[in-house]
Amino acid sequence: MRIWAIADLHLGFSTGKWMDRFGSHWEGHHLKVEANWKDRIAPQDLVLLPGDFSWAMKYEDARVDFSWLATLPGRKVLVKGNHDYWWPKSVARMEELLPPGTYAMKRKALMIDGVPLIGVRGADFVPPDSPDLPAAQAALEREQKEFELSIAHLRTLGSGRCPPIALFHHPPFPPQSAESFFTRMIEESGATICVYGHLHTLADWERTFQGESKGVTYRLVACDYLNFVPLLLKEVE
Repeated sequence: MRIWAIADLHLGFSTGKWMDRFGSHWEGHHLKVEANWKDRIAPQDLVLLPGDFSWAMKYEDARVDFSWLATLPGRKVLVKGNHDYWWPKSVARMEELLPPGTYAMKRKALMIDGVPLIGVRGADFVPPDSPDLPAAQAALEREQKEFELSIAHLRTLGSGRCPPIALFHHPPFPPQSAESFFTRMIEESGATICVYGHLHTLADWERTFQGESKGVTYRLVACDYLNFVPLLLKEVE
């Protein structure tokens, strides 16, 4: 089984809102993703989708986007992004919405075929002099508590076939840094890989940390950064 990741699909089947307004490289991006996905990913593989899956505003409207996802091979895992307004509060509604072999992770962990997964949306880190600091701190504190719940749930699931993988939508650290309370939590969880998305400009890509830090490999997997090709993270025997 191989484990892949790609974030920020920003599907617009339900809304007609597509990403080409942000540059010509986004034109028909879902077709690029679909072709690259089908070319690489097998039914037994696991695909991590850390946030901003759909532009839908209501969960009923996201059905058409999930219908597209259901045509693609592999098992899929989502965490919420800052634009996933469709995400229902009810677990029952979410389970009814998801196609077979598709999972949503919020305030919990998952063990899929022996692969342990933890995750959270995360939030923006802003400069200390920012007028948005109080709201940003409140959001970070909320997400910290949700990530604590995910890690705590992981401990109830037993041992996996590999170390845990952490999914974030927002980067788990400030720009030009590789450390935060999130990274300490990731390290303490035993995770050795963390994927994140959210960033869509060259300036942001150049400022964000990627690579190994204190035993954890961090990878940016926003789909435009990946040129719409899912990233192979690892293979599990």
